[in-house]
Amino acid sequence: MGNLEASNSKTLSINCFILLIGGFILAFSQSLFATVDENDTTSLYYQAGKLFEAAKYQESLDTYKAFLDKELSGLTHDWVKVSESQSNIGICYYLMNNYREAITWYEQALETDRKTGALENIATRYSNMGLAYKKLGLYDKASDYYKQALAMDEQQKDSGNIAKSYNNLGSIYDSWGRYDSAIFYYDRSLKLKEALQDSAGMAISLNNIGIVYKSWGKYDAATEYFEEALKIDRSLGKTKEIPKRLNNIGLTYNLRKEYDKALNIFMEALNLSIDENNKELIASVYSNMGSSYMNLKQYDEAIRYQELALEIYEESGNQSNMATVLASLSDIYKQKGDYKQAMSLLSRSTNISEEISMRNQSKKNYLAYSELYTAMGNFSEALNYYKKYVAIKDTLYTEEIHKQIAGFEVRYETEKKDNEITLLKQNQEIQDLSIKKERIVRNSLIGLMALILILAGVIYWSLQQKRIKNRVIASEKAKSDQLLQNILPASIAHDLKEKGKTEPKLYENVTVCFTDMVGFTEMAALMKPKKLIDELNNIFTAFDDIVGRHQCERIKTIGDSYMAVCGLPDENAGHAENILRAATEMVHYIERKNMESDVAWLMRVGVHSGSVIAGVVGTRKYLYDVFGDTINTASRLESASEPMRINVSENTYELVKDIFKFETRGQFDVKGKGKISMYFLKA
Repeated sequence: MGNLEASNSKTLSINCFILLIGGFILAFSQSLFATVDENDTTSLYYQAGKLFEAAKYQESLDTYKAFLDKELSGLTHDWVKVSESQSNIGICYYLMNNYREAITWYEQALETDRKTGALENIATRYSNMGLAYKKLGLYDKASDYYKQALAMDEQQKDSGNIAKSYNNLGSIYDSWGRYDSAIFYYDRSLKLKEALQDSAGMAISLNNIGIVYKSWGKYDAATEYFEEALKIDRSLGKTKEIPKRLNNIGLTYNLRKEYDKALNIFMEALNLSIDENNKELIASVYSNMGSSYMNLKQYDEAIRYQELALEIYEESGNQSNMATVLASLSDIYKQKGDYKQAMSLLSRSTNISEEISMRNQSKKNYLAYSELYTAMGNFSEALNYYKKYVAIKDTLYTEEIHKQIAGFEVRYETEKKDNEITLLKQNQEIQDLSIKKERIVRNSLIGLMALILILAGVIYWSLQQKRIKNRVIASEKAKSDQLLQNILPASIAHDLKEKGKTEPKLYENVTVCFTDMVGFTEMAALMKPKKLIDELNNIFTAFDDIVGRHQCERIKTIGDSYMAVCGLPDENAGHAENILRAATEMVHYIERKNMESDVAWLMRVGVHSGSVIAGVVGTRKYLYDVFGDTINTASRLESASEPMRINVSENTYELVKDIFKFETRGQFDVKGKGKISMYFLKA
């Protein structure tokens, strides 16, 4: 028995030793495998980064996703690597032109950064999201994110990133066509970069300011800024930037109609772009050369270069630029008179722009459709597309204006409902009284004379109530008619009431007047919304009285701009004289108002005569609108005017030169029109 116990004890000791050794081996193996797995995850992260640097974006984002799957499945996470991976996946999608997917990943990176409190990263995510929304044409959202990035940068007092955020905001205002605000932000960015001695950044800001001046039609200033940027880039040896600057300088010469000079500069930019193998820039130069050849009416060369640009954009999958080039090709074929091919190309451009939500390009294309159908003599389709153009243009109104409009509509609907309720109550009272009368007749066998008196009283009261109700109905009808006449010319309102519709019509002899408040953006920023709306309401109400007295029609107001015409819907032989007298009185009104008010306004006026198409746009909310080349020219004349001056085209001048006195200004370049003679009306 003793030997058995000794044997068992020995066996137990051996078993314990084996278990101890086994546990150690198991723990060691788990530790080893954990190390191998961790190393594998880190390897994926660095591999994804190398693929990203090699511009293999699809492979890079796939590898980053594999890294995230492994990293987030563990017990602990390296949030810095997670955030960077999510952001880089977004950048890959952005560079592959998949902007919505890019935004999704930027949002994930943003959420990760908020958890860790990485403020600098948060500002970067906001900027990247703003850039993606800008590519989608959603400028309002892009602006919101850029402003959030700026607030974060200012909180951290990071001058370099503040300069970048100013630059981004400038690009948004440039896209909106608010050139004064764009210059303001670009200039602030430039000054910060000068203080930081960031020469390369200065070149970028100078180039951006040049782009704004080019869009603004101030080509001398644009060329000056482009050349200053080019000078800096050459001194820094920035070979990749030099062809970009040359491309922009060529564009200014193109807009000056110095097409041969523009083509020489484009060719220099093209050769340098080919040396750098910058395909996107090569495509841009090709497209610009195509525009030059189109302006020289060398259509075959124009088509060849635009198709070369399109081929590169199709290869890279750059849909936004594909839409732009297709629209340019459509314009060339329209100039050639090949409307069928022009329509086909415009349709391809529009399909792309609608698919990727390029609202600005879609807006341009709808207007191009309208002009193309007008050239084909199909005025019905021209009006349909002009309605689409108006609808998408309306979406760019500011949120504040939308709130004001919504408030007016709610107030109108509320008053309308209140009146309906009042009428229903009156009807109910009449019904209740009628029931009471019947009960009295049925139950009263005596007091016949009293019943007759009561009946007489009830009849008299009923008649009074009916008269009151008729007056209420007549009053409501008058209000409805007045409201309709306030938004439509009287003859058009009559047609709508009588026939339920009105047809678009071409008017050959019409004079158009545009007014616009100088410095409105700056003043709006300084004034309270109610004060601003009150000021514009007072001014436009006075303008309505003035144009009415001079047999003119107010067409619409857009923000601070006021548009009136004479010669439609009823023909008027004195259309040019009437508009000029109305415009003169408007200027005098503003002068008198400035002397009496604490707010001083200045305005520009442009006047042009010609033919227009007019019709009612909309079915639920009517808008009587006019369109055509005459409208565009009048708007250009207003932009080329000076504060408190009336700028008149040669067409209008010839109609009234024996009635008014004018100051000859000479010829000016007008976008899309070439040189136009202009005259200032002497008040």
